[in-house]
Amino acid sequence: MSLFNAIPAHFFSILSSPNRDVYADALLVLFNSLESDELSIKKNDYIRALKDKANNELLKFDLSLEEPDETDEDDFSDSSSNEGKLQLETMALKAAFIVRRLEETGWIDIEIDPESFDEYIALPAYSIQFLSLLNTIANASEAPYTSLVHATYSELKMEDGEPDEFMYATLIRAYENTKRLRTELVTLGHSIRIFQNRLGKVFTTNGILHDYFDTYKETISDRYYHPLKTFDSVAKYRRPIINMLQRWLHDEDIRSQLIAQALVYSPRGNKNQIETDIIAKINYVCDMYDTLNNMIDSIDERHQDYTRSSANKILYLNNNDKTIKGHLDTIFRSYAKSAITGEGLANILSKMQDAIPLESQSYVDNDSLTLPYARQSRLFGEPMAVPDFLDVDSMLMSDFLAQTRNEFTDDRVFDFMETAFGEADEISIEEIPLPNFDAFILLILASIKASDEKCFYAIEAREGQIVSYGYSLPRFIYKRKELIA
Repeated sequence: MSLFNAIPAHFFSILSSPNRDVYADALLVLFNSLESDELSIKKNDYIRALKDKANNELLKFDLSLEEPDETDEDDFSDSSSNEGKLQLETMALKAAFIVRRLEETGWIDIEIDPESFDEYIALPAYSIQFLSLLNTIANASEAPYTSLVHATYSELKMEDGEPDEFMYATLIRAYENTKRLRTELVTLGHSIRIFQNRLGKVFTTNGILHDYFDTYKETISDRYYHPLKTFDSVAKYRRPIINMLQRWLHDEDIRSQLIAQALVYSPRGNKNQIETDIIAKINYVCDMYDTLNNMIDSIDERHQDYTRSSANKILYLNNNDKTIKGHLDTIFRSYAKSAITGEGLANILSKMQDAIPLESQSYVDNDSLTLPYARQSRLFGEPMAVPDFLDVDSMLMSDFLAQTRNEFTDDRVFDFMETAFGEADEISIEEIPLPNFDAFILLILASIKASDEKCFYAIEAREGQIVSYGYSLPRFIYKRKELIA
């Protein structure tokens, strides 16, 4: 089925309009109105809410940017006069125009009450789905984590202990939660890949620290990755979920009960087809929980690779080597920046050519003194092959990473934190001495490794930042794990 057989052809036109920011806010206000009063949204109440909640955006709304066929000639009949222009700039007219555009593009329908003649907004099913999606995307940073694994386990355990008439509904929820869990794991894996790919386009230490601590750690690691490794662990609940569903599958009484309940939901369904569908759903959930561990292991590797790559690149960018190797590192960094920005190498190669004088050379022998002069030129063999810059870069990077990996080991990081703790059970980040840059790197690695199972401390993050030893640091509190309930 074609998408535009289900939705109007101009449905997305408002989101490509020059006033798309205003329309987007209007759609979010409409979703809030839908949540507040699901069945009866008065048009006047929505216009009032639009003027109240999107007041600043309405001021930016420019009617002159709308296409001529998107406006009513009556609205612009007096636009040549000052009075007409002032009228066009009123908030009420802008809000009413937005409502009319939403109706024209198929986002809403206007219904008139035959008794009171009040106008009400009716929303098609596809419009509600898109409004919910837009709200989810716009407020993704505020969305709480949904415990899909624990919820599946809890519902199945309740039904397994005391079977009732809702066993089939519980099975359907377990099936849907499993599909959603797989989608979220795939999304998590791709999100980590995006941050790891972005790491190659960042060339400042502050940029890497901002991407990791302010963006990746808050929006990806703490919100999704950490719950999957702790209270909503697949490894913890996988076996109980599989055992319960396998018992349902092989118990004829339970299977008959599930079929009978499914017939209530689908009274016209065929019993054999329903039984096949139930078996397929149970097998899907069991198979998924058998394979999800492999997905999580892959996500673990990507998470560790990104964490390790971030630390290594910070060390690399702070390497002030003045030797030939250091100069080559500078050239390679400039090459990488030019490749990303699309400037090319013409400017770099031109400067290198100006800096290196090239002259023709010859030699004098016995024949050079005779008349006529017998000039000869030096015969050259095959020119030496120019090495591939990528191979050189890989070699230098491998040596550099091997050196830094041996220098900042896990034992050295944990020894650094043991020294910082001393006899204390809890310390704040400003109490940790940072006499040199190596200590600063050890502090970063210690914060990153707090989620490791073998780490003896945990981190409590608080709002704000502090300045310690000249570094701008997050307000972290480090606590020994044995003291945490």
